[in-house]
Amino acid sequence: MKDTLRKTIFYSIIIILTAQLSMNLFITDFRISIGVVCFSALLYLTEDFPLFPATVCSAAGVYISRILVYWFQYGSLDSSCLTYMPEMYFYICYGLLLCLYTRFYPDYRKKKNTAFFILTLIDYLANLSELFLRIGTDSLEIQAQSGILLVAILRSLITWCILIVFERYRLFLLKQEHEERYRRLLLLTSRLNGEVVWMKKNTALIEDTMNTSYQLYHELKKSGSDDALSASALSISKDIHEIKKEYLLIMRGISEALDQELTSDGMYLEEIFRLLKDSLFLLAREQKKELSFSFSCQDNPYTRQHYALMSVFRNLFVNALEADTKNSVRITADVTQKDGNYKFTVTDNGPGISPDNIPEIFKAGFSTKINYTTGEVNRGLGLNLVKDLVETQLSGNITLSSIPEETIFTILIPSNTLCADHMASNQNKK
Repeated sequence: MKDTLRKTIFYSIIIILTAQLSMNLFITDFRISIGVVCFSALLYLTEDFPLFPATVCSAAGVYISRILVYWFQYGSLDSSCLTYMPEMYFYICYGLLLCLYTRFYPDYRKKKNTAFFILTLIDYLANLSELFLRIGTDSLEIQAQSGILLVAILRSLITWCILIVFERYRLFLLKQEHEERYRRLLLLTSRLNGEVVWMKKNTALIEDTMNTSYQLYHELKKSGSDDALSASALSISKDIHEIKKEYLLIMRGISEALDQELTSDGMYLEEIFRLLKDSLFLLAREQKKELSFSFSCQDNPYTRQHYALMSVFRNLFVNALEADTKNSVRITADVTQKDGNYKFTVTDNGPGISPDNIPEIFKAGFSTKINYTTGEVNRGLGLNLVKDLVETQLSGNITLSSIPEETIFTILIPSNTLCADHMASNQNKK
């Protein structure tokens, strides 16, 4: 009840204030205002609009405001109370007609295209009723009829335009929201895909560890070692086997969830880097670093390897951003095509990588990044994953050169690997 009252007062004040913007038509006291435009627009644009209470309050408010304005202008009321009475009747008539319309067509908000004709008719009838109270049968003359019809058309057209603008703006915001969600979904999928690649690679390690433990059990058994010790080796082998089963089930579940998405349409290279650029700038703001990022490409190939490429370059970009201790970070990415290969060059102005660390940099678990506040060391899997994706999934190779203030990763990927599906589809079209 209180909420309805607050809404009624708020919307009525808006209508009353906009009703002050008016002009005279035909006769001195017949005023045409834009309050009606506001009235109908609010009805369509707001949920749970208190139509009947707002009608009564607006009609009374406009009537009282007209009298007060007259009193401030002329210092007396004279006949203003009777003069402005028909205008109050107009708002009551207009609101009641809207009530009837919304009652018989409860889904009126879904029919914005027909709103123009309905509002024109309601506006015309309400104006006719007010004009009839003022001048009687003279309101039926051609000049008066054409005038109120023209006013009804113009006001309804303004309302309809407002509704269309708001609808377009709402769709624009919705589109932006969907695009942002889609970008986040692409990044998430690429990261999950990278984790699955890493999990598949680790399956062999789990298998080898289980076999080693089982072999140890047999060796201990043959050598006549303590039964408890050999039993422990067998128990470890069994535990690893159980872990392996659970591990494979988890990996299969993630893979099945990703399969449909991973086989979807690809992306153009510029789209991939634009998406990564947006996410990188967000990360830079979180880390309170100033980022300069540039990307250049001779052409803009279409590829279905977009998730692998996103995983590769996201890891390289994030590594460069996190490794740089300065507040200003510069990253450039250049793509050229030569001799049947795409050459990707990623350069950053970070502190560089020690010559002693370069041979170790692509090994799993190796990391030079540590959080000195928490003592947490980076997983050291990013560059190992990058190397695995480039060499295994993309049939390419990656090299590294580094000096202080400049680290360069160079990746070569065969054109037929990067654009195989697109080339095949173009050949089929021919």
